[in-house]
Amino acid sequence: MQTEIFTLCDAATVAGGKLNILGSFDTIGAHSFPCAHPLCAVACKLRFDVGEEGRHSLEIHFCDPDMRPVLKPIRQDFEIRIPGPQSQTHIHIWQHLGFHLERPGDYYFELKVDGAPKSRIPLYVVQAQRG
Repeated sequence: MQTEIFTLCDAATVAGGKLNILGSFDTIGAHSFPCAHPLCAVACKLRFDVGEEGRHSLEIHFCDPDMRPVLKPIRQDFEIRIPGPQSQTHIHIWQHLGFHLERPGDYYFELKVDGAPKSRIPLYVVQAQRG
């Protein structure tokens, strides 16, 4: 299994089997803390090869700079079928309507497949300058 895409973005959709990503980012600036981020999405695209068919589980964890959970982990079970010699993909989009950030620092989204860590992306939360 390969992680082809794992990104934080403003929005994501799937149309005609294509993953559409709008506004991928890794930094949020706020004038004061705690702060809230109103809307975002996490998009991932996984590729499975022949021999990796079957039932799988996906988890996305969002942790603060001390690696404490910011939100409850997202979990999804899914089935991969590979009818021919070509690999297959699984796309998962998690749309989230806001979350609170207590302080500046390096936050992380971590992707696990079948309980094993596969990818980790940072979210840098910084103090924004006024003006």
